[in-house]
Amino acid sequence: MTSSGNKLISILMPAYNCEKFIKQAIDGILNQTYENFELLIADDGSKDDTKNIIDSYQDKRIKRFHNTQNLGYLKTSNKLVKEAQGQFISFQDADDYCELNRLEILIDFFKKNNHISCVGSNICKVDEKGELISKSNFPLNHLEIVKSFDRHRIVMTGSSLMVKKEVIDTLGLYNEYFDRIGSEDIYWFSLILDLYQVTNVPEHLYYYRSNPSSVSLTHKNPKAFVGHELIMLMRLRRLHNKIDYIRSKDFKKVDVFVKFLLMMKDITVNKFSALLNFVGALFVHPLVAVSFIKPFYKKMLNA
Repeated sequence: MTSSGNKLISILMPAYNCEKFIKQAIDGILNQTYENFELLIADDGSKDDTKNIIDSYQDKRIKRFHNTQNLGYLKTSNKLVKEAQGQFISFQDADDYCELNRLEILIDFFKKNNHISCVGSNICKVDEKGELISKSNFPLNHLEIVKSFDRHRIVMTGSSLMVKKEVIDTLGLYNEYFDRIGSEDIYWFSLILDLYQVTNVPEHLYYYRSNPSSVSLTHKNPKAFVGHELIMLMRLRRLHNKIDYIRSKDFKKVDVFVKFLLMMKDITVNKFSALLNFVGALFVHPLVAVSFIKPFYKKMLNA
């Protein structure tokens, strides 16, 4: 077995309009007790002082890959991971922060558990001032994580994860279908569950900031409201040896599934309108509609 000790960790940090928080995020990485890392940062066309704050640092472990125009979190993350030289990949959102021993604890876990390919931690959710809102209690072992995930429960925070480079080499990072709608990390994690052993350590090592101005809370694309349901639907298709149209990049077909998922949500708002839309879509997309007939009927009865 290969030891994980003294391995290089690549940490990805896209940054956009986060001048109030980015210094805390960067300092939290630079002051880690585990020192063999590279911090890959890209300012994503910020309109505030974010880029100047990043560029004020002289630490050689910081590697800058600034965007000349705004690409968004997903595309910027995918850009950064291509530049990563580490045997392990981790993340640090520019408006979050972490415990100073986070990398040490995660890399030490890999050293002692070579069969694990992805490890996360519990998190603390904080407000803009860093005041504690809540603490997570994620399942820890692989079996419990899979069970909870398939019950539509939150089992991790994407930015808290560390993975072996082989995971990236096999799966890539984020699928562009989720560009600017969120849930890209959940879909990626669902693919990891198909092929690799995962776990969470019990410590609360990552501080997730509930930021009202963040993209995840201000999206307007209706796809964002059924992202999790879509991910679970495609995971179920993979488990039954059916095509995952997100993975195959048949995005037109994915949009058809999204259309039906949105109709399911509309039942609670207007049953009659939802029924009319469903019947119309049934004739246009019969092959997709057949998998929604029973759940649609059940939800209509219970609405």
